[in-house]
Amino acid sequence: MNILYLCDEYPPGPHGGIGTIVRQQARALVRKGHHVVVAGYYDWWYGGENELNDNGVIVYRYRRRLAVNGVKNVNSFGINATNKILKSTGLYERDIKNGMIKYRAFLENLIIKHKIELVEMPDYNDYMRYTRKYIPFPVLPVPVIVKLHGNITYSSKENNLPLPEHIWQMEHDLLKQATAVASVSKYTAQKTAAYLEYKKPVTILYNGIDTTVANQKGQKIKGRVVFTGALSENKGIYQLVKAWNLVHAQLPQASLYILGKGPIKKIEKLLDKRSVRTVHFTGHVSHSDVNKYLSTAEVAVFPSMAESFGLGPIEAMANGTATIYTKKTVGPEIVNDGETGILVDPLDTEEIADNIILLLKDLTLQQRLAKAGQDFVITHFDINNVIEKNIAFYRSVINNTFEKIYSI
Repeated sequence: MNILYLCDEYPPGPHGGIGTIVRQQARALVRKGHHVVVAGYYDWWYGGENELNDNGVIVYRYRRRLAVNGVKNVNSFGINATNKILKSTGLYERDIKNGMIKYRAFLENLIIKHKIELVEMPDYNDYMRYTRKYIPFPVLPVPVIVKLHGNITYSSKENNLPLPEHIWQMEHDLLKQATAVASVSKYTAQKTAAYLEYKKPVTILYNGIDTTVANQKGQKIKGRVVFTGALSENKGIYQLVKAWNLVHAQLPQASLYILGKGPIKKIEKLLDKRSVRTVHFTGHVSHSDVNKYLSTAEVAVFPSMAESFGLGPIEAMANGTATIYTKKTVGPEIVNDGETGILVDPLDTEEIADNIILLLKDLTLQQRLAKAGQDFVITHFDINNVIEKNIAFYRSVINNTFEKIYSI
């Protein structure tokens, strides 16, 4: 098959879960003998080459017209300030409107050049955040799968935030014009379909990871606890550090490593004077370093408020680390409570603390959950197993014979 993924955050530049997952899937498909192209609509400041070969995956970055040639090492403050000016003056929106027309032509040329049979794209498209009016994503001349990772509507509704009508309409129409819709979890499928009034079947295709890379088999460091992800309220970081004060009171030798970008100073204010010394903020680290930290931790904690999948817990479990996840959203789909990990109420700091303490004290339970969690991930979320399900679904969409695997 000749497949085109649309992705606006392909590594090694700044990326989140979508970028990580697309790269994993694209590389896995190439290893299976398929021809894979990735293209994205990028801001001028985003790093990386405009065209590259990533282990056989051909990657293109289409740049917005408002590019500043020769600008290097632009810090996040400068980027944010520039974005605010462009958005408030309407320049960004005009650039996006014109850019979408040119981006469509760009994609159509790639489809012809690479004889693309199928396009997969995420439901989240970053350009929509900068629009004040309806600017739809272009219709493409081949079958398109829209995969639900958690779009703006989903995030806004889940967090009771205001949602502009034009964004709802753009995301609603994106699903409406798709040949087929898939989702990274049942929860995300159900909620997104309801929020965007999508009535057709949704196929569940869980994300996969390379468990051979994730399983570092590192030497466990006594009392080490790790959190990975964005330092945002959605990820439960504020509740976690509050809980850590309680953990430290009982286990003063334990240490918490927080991997990810965010308002560190604001978070540190929630720690008491003694426990703050045992909390280590690393900022953003490479994916290989994430696995190294996870493999040496006794416990990994992810008290998320809202998730569409749960890449962090999957990676922690693959590394043989006892994992605490959320009872909310997709938590029960990823972790079998008491069997492959522990689920907690992310709003209950005492419950979070009690379970961290339990796993650090009870080595037998810790090791049992770690082994069961690792076995579960290898069986259900290894990329080599997951990609076969994707391939079967892709073929059915190309041949217009796809059946509903999961129906809302």
